[in-house]
Amino acid sequence: MNPAGKRVALVTGAARGMGAQVALRLAQDGYELAVADVRSCEATAEAIGAAVPYECDIREWSAVEALVAAVERDQGPIHAAVQVAGVYRNVDFLELDPAAWRLVLDVNVDGTFNVCRLAAAPMAARGSGSIVLISSTASWLVWDESAHYTASKAAIDGLVKGAAYELGSRGVRVNSVAPGTVRTPATAEELSLPGVEDAEAGACPLGRVGETDDVAEAVAFLCDPVRAAWVTGHTLVVDGGYSTHGEGSSFGQHVDTIPGGAP
Repeated sequence: MNPAGKRVALVTGAARGMGAQVALRLAQDGYELAVADVRSCEATAEAIGAAVPYECDIREWSAVEALVAAVERDQGPIHAAVQVAGVYRNVDFLELDPAAWRLVLDVNVDGTFNVCRLAAAPMAARGSGSIVLISSTASWLVWDESAHYTASKAAIDGLVKGAAYELGSRGVRVNSVAPGTVRTPATAEELSLPGVEDAEAGACPLGRVGETDDVAEAVAFLCDPVRAAWVTGHTLVVDGGYSTHGEGSSFGQHVDTIPGGAP
């Protein structure tokens, strides 16, 4: 059990990239971390120094149910839950079949719902808690071969609003962060292709692509029970201003991630 007054945060998709950075950032705010992924989270736990790693496939309701129960039993009440795990696959719309559709929706929608719903239950029972989900600017800015991904992220935006509305009276805040192009292990290869990073950075008023630190800082704000005490049902856009001019993106044409893994 965690010491009296210690806050516990659960981060899924925490094996690498954005999820790992979110966990590291929350540790700086004094949270005791539970880090979970379909991959091993040992490296993230070691980097934090005081975190407990779990393996969990967020697509499985029973697996997430067991994860939440284990964290609450072993580390104490979950004060903040951050769902980062996600998957992306390029598929032309006229070649999109139920299998390809479900591959993305199972993780990005069903998995996100599982974490949100099951983390919310004990929070609501206690009357406090913060849940942060990862949406994307792809929810409203589309590119080739991404209809299923856009649909999955738009669903997260809707889930945030609906859950926030119902859970607010029970003391639980639900928000999301919508990143633009961020440098992660899943995007590093494409960003290294000739001209890609320059094009993405040039489309941002702030003149660069995002880093995982940028997302982690936004998540930390939304988790904070004081700084974000009156913020719920909100999607915080973190994209360097990319979406201000309403253009779509060609980014993502070579991105390929493991189902349920950290982006």
